[in-house]
Amino acid sequence: MKLKLTTTFSAIVLLVFMQSCTVPNPYEPINNGTATNGTTNSTTNSGTTNSNVEKENEDDNGTGTTTGTTTGTGTTTGTTTGTGTTTGTTTGTTTGTGTTTGTGTTTTTGGIVLGGNSSTTGGNISHNMGQNCMNCHNPGGAGSGKGVWQVGGTAYNSSAGTTTAPNVVIKFYTGPNGTGTLKYTLNADSRGNFYSVGPVDFTGGLYPAVVGATTTKYMGSSITTGACNSCHTGGTSTARVWTN
Repeated sequence: MKLKLTTTFSAIVLLVFMQSCTVPNPYEPINNGTATNGTTNSTTNSGTTNSNVEKENEDDNGTGTTTGTTTGTGTTTGTTTGTGTTTGTTTGTTTGTGTTTGTGTTTTTGGIVLGGNSSTTGGNISHNMGQNCMNCHNPGGAGSGKGVWQVGGTAYNSSAGTTTAPNVVIKFYTGPNGTGTLKYTLNADSRGNFYSVGPVDFTGGLYPAVVGATTTKYMGSSITTGACNSCHTGGTSTARVWTN
């Protein structure tokens, strides 16, 4: 009987020993050690988490580049000053102090210069020196086609009236002896004749002055007509218009 128990116990011990050689230790912790699956998962999860945190930190720090286009509307107010040139033609009559130069060498200064159809310095188209111009140059007269004169006469170099005085200047003042206001000036031509279609206003009377190269002669009384040669015929009391 004792032998049978001993044999049975030995068989049990042998069976337990054989199982211990083929089954893992049931008392070892499952996660303790360096299991492949556990190590890989732990490393992968840790790396992914750190990477995402670093990226979020970079975004929070504000590092980056922003590109865009801004369009606005504004108003500018200012003043521009420039210089320009105006070119044109002016037609009319000038009153005041000025200088008019005609053909020749005589220059007339002051008053209204009677131009247009008038005698000019150096001109030589006139005729009939000493005669009353208004006999022909009147409305409807034989010379009216050439002009109806408002003023007409002949200047000489002496009161006797033997030689004409060329290119003198006739002036008309509102007072005697060159006083008052100088109203008109008129250039005589190279033959001593002076004439103009005007217009000339004789209202209140005008006082003529004849300006020569060296002398100016004044008329002491006023005139209300421009027909100078109708009175200045060279007689004793009606000396010629003259200067020198």
